[in-house]
Amino acid sequence: MIRHLLKLVWNRKRANALIMIEIFFSFLVLVGVLTTALNTVGRWGQPLGFDWHDVWQVQVDYGRFEDEHDAASAAVMERVIRELKAFPQVESVGTSEVPPYSNGEWIGGSKIEGKKVVMMRDYVDDDFARVMRITPVRGRWFGPQDDAGSFHPVVIDADVARAAFGNADPLGKRWDEEKHEMRVIGVIPPYRKHGELSGPNVNMVFDRATVRGPKAHAPRNLLLRVRPGTTAEFEETLTKRLHDLAPDLGFRIARMERARTIKNRLRAMPVAIGGIVSLFLISMVTLGLTGVLWQNVTRRTREIGLRRALGASSAGVQRQVVAEVALLATLAIVLGVVILAQLPTLGLFLIVTPPVFITGIVSSLAVIYAITLLCGMYPGWLASRVPPAEALRYE
Repeated sequence: MIRHLLKLVWNRKRANALIMIEIFFSFLVLVGVLTTALNTVGRWGQPLGFDWHDVWQVQVDYGRFEDEHDAASAAVMERVIRELKAFPQVESVGTSEVPPYSNGEWIGGSKIEGKKVVMMRDYVDDDFARVMRITPVRGRWFGPQDDAGSFHPVVIDADVARAAFGNADPLGKRWDEEKHEMRVIGVIPPYRKHGELSGPNVNMVFDRATVRGPKAHAPRNLLLRVRPGTTAEFEETLTKRLHDLAPDLGFRIARMERARTIKNRLRAMPVAIGGIVSLFLISMVTLGLTGVLWQNVTRRTREIGLRRALGASSAGVQRQVVAEVALLATLAIVLGVVILAQLPTLGLFLIVTPPVFITGIVSSLAVIYAITLLCGMYPGWLASRVPPAEALRYE
């Protein structure tokens, strides 16, 4: 049976080539869209490494006086932070250069124990972990004991610990960077700065910043953890107080919940657009495939009529047409799978996990076979309904 179908497919190779090309590209597009969608959904349920609930962000604009190492600006911000902590609605206040869900990021690479490790960085203060509710799994967070240290303390997440030091204990590990000795004092769980839809292996490193002492640092962002149930009226009170404390500076208050919504929408947009484009493409392929099969069957009316005259049943004729379509789909899919099998060697598994990739392929197989068989059912049904005598007279 299969040998006979292969012979029929080969005899009409030009017409069937168009069908196979459509199925081939539809399969590749579906694998890409479904794998991306499954990967996105899978990321959503993973821990963030921080808690964004009840966190407000205050962006600071220093204007022409902007200088992160300006002692005067740092002194002003120290006073501002002290006043903010006095509000009963505020539980804690921390600082950050590139807080969670922000569009800004600081990415760099360092050579650690002979390996080049790409990391995302952020300058934060001692209270950042309290605001974002980050608990080290090893070591500790920054504290006053780091003021007199001769080294530059850093806190890394578990992704950096694994990438840089493997299974070794990262606490106390050192590397040189811009004439500074970096030393790991703590390890936190994987930190997903860009939120629920961010990719794996962010490799987050936190550097210590303070508004006091010779290394005073004027922060770009203040993070406030407010008490649950704090209303929007407090935002107006907070804005007025900030401008009273530092009239020469600009302040913009936003809830981290809002930043999270915007960030997730931006990251979900490519998936949504890809889904729409894929749906449109599949719809066009379905209509085109049905038309091509219909035309193909119509040209074979005499052949089909002869089969009917020799005793073939209507169901048998329909099964033959559907089997031919299934064979064409299989040949196109085999070629697609061969190409997709090369992607892991190009580093695909750094973006998606093997189970997600395999699930995307299997789901695409199911969709493609369902579409192609559905497209073959109607032309096959039309062919099976033609009376044998009329088919034999067809020119």
